[in-house]
Amino acid sequence: MRDQKRAGAMLAYVQWIVNVLVGIVYTPIMLRYLGQSEYGVYSVATSVIAFLTMLDLGFGQTMVRFHVKYRAEGDPDRADRCSGMFLEMYLVLGAFAFAIGMGLTKGFLPVLFGKKFTAEELSLLGRVLSILVVNLSLSFPLSVFTSLITAHERFVFAKAANILNTVFTYGGILLVLRSGYRSVAMAAVTTAVSIAVKLILMWYCFARIRVKIKLCRPEKDMLSQIFSFSFFIFLNILIDQLYASTDKFILGAVCGTAAVAVYTVGVQFNGYFQQLSTAISGVYLPHVTKLHSEGADGKAFTPLFLRIGRVQFLLLAFVLAGFAAFGHPFIQLLGSGELSPADVNQAYWIALIIMVPGVVPLSQNIGISILQAMNRHRFRSLAYLVLAVLNVLVSIPLAIRWAGVGAAIGTTLACFAGQYAMMNWFYHKKIGLDIPAYWRMIGGIVVRMLPLVLPAVLIRLLLPGEGWLWLAAKCILFTLLYLPYCWLVLLDGEEKDMLRGLLGRLRRRV
Repeated sequence: MRDQKRAGAMLAYVQWIVNVLVGIVYTPIMLRYLGQSEYGVYSVATSVIAFLTMLDLGFGQTMVRFHVKYRAEGDPDRADRCSGMFLEMYLVLGAFAFAIGMGLTKGFLPVLFGKKFTAEELSLLGRVLSILVVNLSLSFPLSVFTSLITAHERFVFAKAANILNTVFTYGGILLVLRSGYRSVAMAAVTTAVSIAVKLILMWYCFARIRVKIKLCRPEKDMLSQIFSFSFFIFLNILIDQLYASTDKFILGAVCGTAAVAVYTVGVQFNGYFQQLSTAISGVYLPHVTKLHSEGADGKAFTPLFLRIGRVQFLLLAFVLAGFAAFGHPFIQLLGSGELSPADVNQAYWIALIIMVPGVVPLSQNIGISILQAMNRHRFRSLAYLVLAVLNVLVSIPLAIRWAGVGAAIGTTLACFAGQYAMMNWFYHKKIGLDIPAYWRMIGGIVVRMLPLVLPAVLIRLLLPGEGWLWLAAKCILFTLLYLPYCWLVLLDGEEKDMLRGLLGRLRRRV
């Protein structure tokens, strides 16, 4: 299973690269074929669906945790009955999501967006949303099999399926756009590919892992534990969606679709940033749950917290430095012909304002898995709920004053209050993680990375050419400077040995 985690993390990085490359190609194509108005409508539709995914109630991570827990305790029969209960609950949630989603498309869209959307935009939003609601309602029961694959630590197949989902989804979208179809066809392609991939995951569970799902009468004790645990996971999901999607709602209501389109361009880079941070930590929930079942406490988790946090910070800092240096011309080329110079400036600053403070909490993502394994995630959920509400209240006036940049500032203020102050205090005082050691480690990395600022500035000054080839040359040159510097100055002996081992296995397989 150790190889599964390593290979799964490597495939997660491959998926991240695919997502970035898709974004480079996909965003300007969408803007060109749809225009800012329809692109903004489609972004609002996906934001609505993102909110509806909260009906998951946190069952996905909860199922992984309890399935692993029961198996670690030597009770596979209870693990199978647990899977059956989740399937039954997801069937109900799928039907409920369909009813809620269709109700939104029929009655509430004019109330929410009628002041800033035209009648044509509202009609289009309803059609796109209806298709995406079907996708969501079918995805709920099928997501049981995704959780089972994660619980059994079959990360290679799961990550490979995610990569195929991305490639076929955006490949299909490109085909329909070039064929003259628009956002409605995009939603149909997204739905078809998503359901097909989830059916493949279901086949894998039964044919390869040989999972068993026992449908039985719900057990009160099991239900009580599940809902007690999942409620606070649900709050986490609610908060994440508030951070990710509320700004688009606010901008759509107070500024219109054009502001939503610009904000979406900027915030998509933060989405890539977040995906990069979960490549390693995302495969550790089953492992951490097993360790906790065997008696591990917060102090015992500190070495894992520091090791994963260090690797993630090095990666995130490299990407952030590259974006700070070359992000503006990148966005300019990405939105060439569709975004004005003012729009490019706004998108760049929106991305930077959100990404810079996000480096530290994203490098601490393994802490979330530790909290969930220990069933100590209640504090994080309640604290972030309060901060999310405050974020909305602060972002509305800031968005009215400075549009997308104002909304990004509101999100950043909440990030500093919650993810820096409150969570680091809780990790250290209540969980037992050595947070001062983390900050000493991060401080040392930041000091040793400062000499890289000068080469980045020189690359911008000495290579002033424009266009994709010039931008690629600048990014490659910066990478060629960073990698040897990272090897000689930033990496420790254990990390070098790990990297040598990964490269050696890759070379042998090739």
